[in-house]
Amino acid sequence: MAVTLKYKDADEHLLRRLGQAVVLQWDELPDDLQDVLIDQAAAVLDRDEDAEHDAERIETFIRSVKSVALPKPSA
Repeated sequence: MAVTLKYKDADEHLLRRLGQAVVLQWDELPDDLQDVLIDQAAAVLDRDEDAEHDAERIETFIRSVKSVALPKPSA
């Protein structure tokens, strides 16, 4: 069953940050949890319905992104 979150447009940055946090910790998650998250990500409704979002595409994305160290802010 496809589901989605209800949130304010102004809170979308929080959802993006949470998504990035999950991807950054991906390799630390158990395989069965990774599978559940990929399946759920493929099933959720999104504002951009036309964007490719099948499980294979999501898994490819997760495996291809690289983390980047950010410079410390200047004091």
